Amino acid sequence: MGKKPTLLIVGNFNRADYLDLFQVCKSHFRFYFAEFASPKEITNNYYQTYGEAIFWGNYKHTFQLIEQIAPSKVIFFYIESYFQLALLLTCKVLKIPTYHLDHGIRDININVRLEQHILNQKKPARMSLLLNKLSQFSARLRAHIFLRNTARELPEPFSDFLREFIKIRSQYSYLDTFKKLKTPLRTADFYISFCPKTHSVHEHYDYLLAQQKVYFTGIPYFDRLATVTAAPQPEVKSLLFVDQGLAHRELFGWNRHYYKQLVQQVIEQAARLDYHIYLKPHPEQSPWEQGLWPSYYNTTVIDNDHLLKLLPKVSLVMGFFSTYLLPLVAMKHTTVLTLENHPAGRLDVSKSFIDAGVAYPLYNMQDLEWALQHIDELHQQQLPHKAKFTEDWLYKFDGKSGERLRDILLQDEL
Repeated sequence: MGKKPTLLIVGNFNRADYLDLFQVCKSHFRFYFAEFASPKEITNNYYQTYGEAIFWGNYKHTFQLIEQIAPSKVIFFYIESYFQLALLLTCKVLKIPTYHLDHGIRDININVRLEQHILNQKKPARMSLLLNKLSQFSARLRAHIFLRNTARELPEPFSDFLREFIKIRSQYSYLDTFKKLKTPLRTADFYISFCPKTHSVHEHYDYLLAQQKVYFTGIPYFDRLATVTAAPQPEVKSLLFVDQGLAHRELFGWNRHYYKQLVQQVIEQAARLDYHIYLKPHPEQSPWEQGLWPSYYNTTVIDNDHLLKLLPKVSLVMGFFSTYLLPLVAMKHTTVLTLENHPAGRLDVSKSFIDAGVAYPLYNMQDLEWALQHIDELHQQQLPHKAKFTEDWLYKFDGKSGERLRDILLQDEL
């Protein structure tokens, strides 16, 4: 067997779910991960099951990084930072294929319609951010020198564009920066999107040309859910709550006060109608948020493995709009309820789910009380729309998304 090709993955590799997009690819490639200035920014060592981490400041410039790593392809989860763009431009100069890979749901109904809410979500506290930067002073200084050297090494027009991007990005949000720099210099050679629906958001914000090459795969980290089928329902009624960590990010007006209030109301309503709640937390959800649920007798916090075992026996799903709702909506035995009345207002964040007829919106606890007593009726309303929704949002929910991603990355480009 020949030498494995090397992939350089650029993005937040602290997220295990992002890494598991490559689960089927694991034995076919050698992996390197880049995103941080120093190891102090790593909060999860799961990446080590795939490959090695590298850090910007350990190299003189991007050309030296590329020379030493020798990637056959470079894959970005997003291209928003100075370092990401510097690496992208270097790949363009060296003719190394670059890919933008979907890592979560994107929806025109949210990303564009609710853009300001998303941009206004909570940023890290200034003091904690300052202390974190101070603890990495040496590494960040080396990273700054790395960036400066890269700008000097890049030929025109790439060096000028990097400097222009740095100047604008230092003053504006990433979305406003994109609006000011509508050029293919800022985008990857190829896009790998979950489905046409998610890709439409990239088309909108990245101002992609009509001839932009895009591949569709489905969602690889949901492949193992594709074979889930209904099992006999237990006597105890169950409700799966898929959380989003909105309070942690203070998104759509959520904070600790509103979240605690919601938890109490949902649990009390479920208890009145003899439902046991299984909470599936968001990967970035704070321990404080997760810790609220187990303090009640009728709740259990579960992980991905527990969820997989539980799904055949749970038919009622409730939550905020999230990527994880997509495969749960697709399952024929499920009925889905979505929370839509946020502290910031009645935003209909799950508008695409509601309009497709596969989710029942909840605007208050009275709606939840009614829904819990009419599950069979709601299920019959949602069932006829599931196939079309699955085609639109999961592309092919056949357990082979990871194989499609692997095959795309194994082929030759450019």
